[in-house]
Amino acid sequence: MQHTNKTRELLAVLAAVMVVGTGCDPEPVTPPAEPPISTPQHTWSWIDFSNSTCDEGTPTGLGANLSDSKNLLIFFNGGGACWNAATCLQLNTSAHGPFTQTQFDALSSRISSGSIFDRELANNPFKDWNYFFIPYCTGDLHIGNSDAVYTVGSTSTTFHHKGRVNTEAFLARIASTFPNPEQVVVTGSSAGGFGAALNYDFVRSTFPNAKVFLIDDSGPLFKSSAMSASLRAEWAKAWNYDAVMDALDPAVKEDYSALYPALARKYPNDRMALLSSLQDQTIRTYLQLTPTAFEAALRDLDATVLSPLPNTRSFLTPGQAHTMLLNPGAQSSQGVVLLDWLNQMQSASDTDWRSVRP
Repeated sequence: MQHTNKTRELLAVLAAVMVVGTGCDPEPVTPPAEPPISTPQHTWSWIDFSNSTCDEGTPTGLGANLSDSKNLLIFFNGGGACWNAATCLQLNTSAHGPFTQTQFDALSSRISSGSIFDRELANNPFKDWNYFFIPYCTGDLHIGNSDAVYTVGSTSTTFHHKGRVNTEAFLARIASTFPNPEQVVVTGSSAGGFGAALNYDFVRSTFPNAKVFLIDDSGPLFKSSAMSASLRAEWAKAWNYDAVMDALDPAVKEDYSALYPALARKYPNDRMALLSSLQDQTIRTYLQLTPTAFEAALRDLDATVLSPLPNTRSFLTPGQAHTMLLNPGAQSSQGVVLLDWLNQMQSASDTDWRSVRP
């Protein structure tokens, strides 16, 4: 049975007062830890979170576009990354706060046209789902938990890398709103693609009874041999992400590509996908790789890590374009349209849903 927002709100209230068991002194059921989200249907709404933090210290929130479906699409937004005084304060290689309703309203119309959030887009497998948009203003791929102090000249600035802390706050409200969804897609683009993959275990464990999918758009986690050891060390120091990695497999700290087999072992029936162009200009710049080196690292990851996994596939396109989910109907490779491929991911047999690569 499907519930409207008002019904979900009523159920939450009833849960707080209903009793269980028999006998003279029944015990009350514990109410949800967080209030459910209630918004007008099929309309983007902004929800403020006082317990969230952007890089400069202001609170942020999340966007919600709800329906009568029991399925959820949780999207991590992108916006670069930063990890020291030069990248965070001088070069500004990540999206900064504030990120409030003002910023979201300016963005919501753009993400709703032709994207996976477009309810009118033909063949969109998610057009009837509930959407949650997780903003990005922490520079840490959504996995940080630190207050770093960066100094330029005589000025020191506290930079709040609190992406994981924010994600935990957001997910508590999402789970209160939909405690038992049928299907969940964890996805994101660019920094959000990394965030979706790196937070997948956390989201997945929150909804243990659901059928859950990962769609990582342009956030490839390469082998350690393809990435600068000093760069990885700087990320770890700045963002304090050890707890995120250790929760799944400590090996991921030394080799990011170990995330994929670790997830496959823990969730053997979950389908997972990586989307990327062969020479993604944006990501190769952050990873400090030449076009040729990036393509070699991506093909190696695909061939030796992803392909052996029974339920993990890749959708690779030629060229150096960046991100695909904001226009999936226009993305294709080897004659296969991404939107069709995403439909196959949801419904086709394992043998029919195949990797696509140039």
